[in-house]
Amino acid sequence: MIRASLFLLLLPVAAFAGIVSEEVTAMKAPPQEDSGWHFRVAPYLWLTSVSGTVGAGPLSADTDIGARDALSKLTFGAMILSEIGYHRWSLENDVIFAQFQTSKETPGPVFGTLNSTLNQFQWTSLFGYRVLEMKRSTFDLQAGFRMMSLGLDLELTPGLLQGASRSFLRTWVDPVIGFRYRAHLTDWLFVVARGDIGGFGANSELTWQVFAGVGAQISRWGALIAGYRAIGYEYNQAGFSYDITTYGPVMGFECRF
Repeated sequence: MIRASLFLLLLPVAAFAGIVSEEVTAMKAPPQEDSGWHFRVAPYLWLTSVSGTVGAGPLSADTDIGARDALSKLTFGAMILSEIGYHRWSLENDVIFAQFQTSKETPGPVFGTLNSTLNQFQWTSLFGYRVLEMKRSTFDLQAGFRMMSLGLDLELTPGLLQGASRSFLRTWVDPVIGFRYRAHLTDWLFVVARGDIGGFGANSELTWQVFAGVGAQISRWGALIAGYRAIGYEYNQAGFSYDITTYGPVMGFECRF
């Protein structure tokens, strides 16, 4: 899976002065009105590896897929983080969609090939409040949910026997709580970190996420961010188990206005 997370602020200020008489009267332009609203959009790439176990009924299989194998099977991927905020409050949404396709010859002449298509959709939505806002750092507490949807289509092409197909879909939602932190090291260089934990037995026994990275402010409204991200699940419901950790480097571009 390719995926990817990312975070930031801009504080524009404008003022000027002029001298209008021999008495040297200083004149300042009126301050720009701040509505309090802010918006953020950050498309990103997540070069992922996967490890863990997936099972259905009495059958289970260990999964260990490197980034190169995941890329070779990926047919489509889209990842974007967006945020709308008002003063200290924020609503952040992180959406990931990926589609993987594989084709494998079956042993013997009974069937031809086994074709599989896996669609994965993940949505994390977090409502946040900024509990700390200093000159060069901010700290937010967040709460919300993470939804996972897995769809698998299997097709056996005909051999001696007729072909067959089967589809599988499983969707679940977990509550999560977390934080995010950002600190400016210089006027253009900053570090970011975030984490969350959830599940609590509502659907997953456990789901968690961590991210740490470094960013460069390349303009008043844009920044490049690179880091490392991991998301884990321990889910076992209705005969289906998904004990998987997805991890890897992330790179993205953030626009804030």
